[in-house]
Amino acid sequence: MTVFNKNSLTQVSGFDNPIISGELVYQQKTYWNLTMAMDDGTAIDLTGATISAQVIRRELSNVQDTRYGLSFDIAPYTLSTPSAITMTVTNRDDTAGKFTLVIDDTSWIALSTDDQMAINSANGAGFSGRIKISFPALGSTPAEDSIIFLLFIVRSDGITKETA
Repeated sequence: MTVFNKNSLTQVSGFDNPIISGELVYQQKTYWNLTMAMDDGTAIDLTGATISAQVIRRELSNVQDTRYGLSFDIAPYTLSTPSAITMTVTNRDDTAGKFTLVIDDTSWIALSTDDQMAINSANGAGFSGRIKISFPALGSTPAEDSIIFLLFIVRSDGITKETA
């Protein structure tokens, strides 16, 4: 799995916020099984919580593999006006605090005709977003949202699009 430079991740999530990041291949289908738990390992009950996940296209520049991980600058995507893309959350086991985030980049507006999908693209196509877990108010405890930031770089495998 790709290691991202901490300063690059901080651009997306801030200093103390959780983030899931990865480098994917164009049209790769995968998933992540996630478990919400306390520091002591006790599962956080998700009963009544609403879980949603979205990503949006971003412009990556100055992508470099450094001694401390992949470093880059991230900015709004300017070649078009992207819309947020809803990701699938499935396999919920509320009492165990578990759910699955489905990664399917065929719906992410990364096209084989996109220059950032070329095998010789230095930057790849970037996506950032979040998983939002909205817990309802319970007794005297007010409603609360828990956010996990997302960051993906999607690259070509050289088969779908060889050059720009």
